[in-house]
Amino acid sequence: MVVALAAAAYAHPEQLVDTDWVAAHAADANVRIVDMRQNGYPEGHVPGAVYLSPIAIRDAKAPPTFLPTPAAFEQLMGSLGIGDGTRVIAYDERGGIYAARLWWILNYYGHANVALLNGGWIKWTAEHRAATADARQPAANGARFTAKPNPTWVATASDVTAAIGRPGVRIVDARTVEEIEGKDLRNIRRGGFVPSSVPVYWEDLLDRQTRTFKPADELKQLYESRGILPKDEVIAYCQVGMRASVDLFALHLIGYDRLRNYYGAWEEWGNRDDLPIATRK
Repeated sequence: MVVALAAAAYAHPEQLVDTDWVAAHAADANVRIVDMRQNGYPEGHVPGAVYLSPIAIRDAKAPPTFLPTPAAFEQLMGSLGIGDGTRVIAYDERGGIYAARLWWILNYYGHANVALLNGGWIKWTAEHRAATADARQPAANGARFTAKPNPTWVATASDVTAAIGRPGVRIVDARTVEEIEGKDLRNIRRGGFVPSSVPVYWEDLLDRQTRTFKPADELKQLYESRGILPKDEVIAYCQVGMRASVDLFALHLIGYDRLRNYYGAWEEWGNRDDLPIATRK
């Protein structure tokens, strides 16, 4: 009952499904479960799940958006058996850091019928749910995916530059304190943060033990306490667009609808000398 009430408080509860739902619907013809863990799929995964590498949906050599082409994304989704009418459920083992990026890019390409398994593989295995080591990918079944790009979901470096200090726009930094302070460069040439950005570390959106998303009221309090309001346009960034996607997922979950992922992220920003950087003194 408590879980149901918490879910009801979300503006978009359809973005999350629980383990019971997946156990009951994983084999449905119009459902595709996508495993996005870094590794472990051959050793055990949700029965019927297909595997998608978390690095397969960002092209590091394709500025300014760093997105795969519509044709490439259509082919990739079709190969996984994801068509225009497919309900996509993604999961990973870290609370959504990889799965949320698939949620975001599917929304960018016009496919909003996508959700995350709340708690992901952590919760699935903690409940001793069924798993299979069969590494054969389920058949694609001739699924056809139509990419319909919606540019309002993505931000480029020029968009971020124009948003710095602009009223009504909040730039959210999903990285660690060490990255923001320039102590953890992660092979990026320059450390620091985008001027006027607000830190909201992605793991603060989750219950640390279960890896499930916090209730709506806690998420709202977290963002609003940092001056990020539902009326604002939000641009989120991290290093390669993964952690930022978790922030965007949580924001949309509670009703924010002007959301953009700076997909070039700090990998681009920190390696370009022509972009402004702020540092903590």
